[in-house]
Amino acid sequence: MMRKLLLSLALVFGLTQAWSQEIRSSVTINTPKLQTADPKVFKSLKTALEEFVNNRKWTDQEYEPEERIEMNIILTVDEEISQTSFKAQLTVQASRPVYKSGYNSVLFQYLDKDFYFNYGEFEVLDFTEGSFTSNLTSTIAFYAYIVLGMDHDSFEELGGEKYLNKAQDILNAVPRGTAKGWTVNDGNQSRYWLIENLLNVRVKPMRRAMYKYYLLGLDRLSQEDSRAEGIKAMEEALVSIKAVNAAYPSMLLMQIFTNSKREEILNVFEVADFRTKRKIYDCMVKLDGTHASDYQVLTQP
Repeated sequence: MMRKLLLSLALVFGLTQAWSQEIRSSVTINTPKLQTADPKVFKSLKTALEEFVNNRKWTDQEYEPEERIEMNIILTVDEEISQTSFKAQLTVQASRPVYKSGYNSVLFQYLDKDFYFNYGEFEVLDFTEGSFTSNLTSTIAFYAYIVLGMDHDSFEELGGEKYLNKAQDILNAVPRGTAKGWTVNDGNQSRYWLIENLLNVRVKPMRRAMYKYYLLGLDRLSQEDSRAEGIKAMEEALVSIKAVNAAYPSMLLMQIFTNSKREEILNVFEVADFRTKRKIYDCMVKLDGTHASDYQVLTQP
């Protein structure tokens, strides 16, 4: 149903690109403090994680290889608790192609600093929806559904709701006290607050704005006859996002958005007319105040 809707949208807007919605994952594992664990364990883990993400059927839709979302997973092992138990930092970055541009726009970029997992060489990674098997597979599946949800939001207003709810279901299935990152008490940068932000009713206007930012905005910039409309749509999206920030200040999702979009927004709007540049400057210093100086270029005529 979703793909039929996206195809209809593509025809309406004259777009014929293959939409990117499933996942092609690349895994990098860094072990700067490795002391006792066998390095072969992490070679095995890299292969297992890539197969887990890339070979699993995450949705009920059919996708071509070129339609997949690029999802990079970087695992930096900070501590060996035992030969099969580890504490790590997990970086997840996902991007989707922009229409007729050769450019991939970052959908999601996040550093999870409290990732604990167990893994033994050649262990089979298993995950079943609605139940908890391991913190390793639950965490990776959680981020896969976050990425799918944000990707679908970029093609249809609130189109990712189904996948974000699946991420919420994963969180709800984690037994209390299993590992850090899943509860309200695990800090304001946790998985708990990430999915809370995405499903919070106050944030829905921001998610709607992402459809305008991407499909009606970025995806139109490569065509001269629709570039002005694309810039206008992106401007309207950022104004909407500023309103969300006022209603729900200091939320984690806004930090993720500004960190991943700062350079992209500057590149798009530095060639806009002065009125538009000034409006975007006013938006971004509200959304990304700690980097306000980066946006000074938008104050120049």
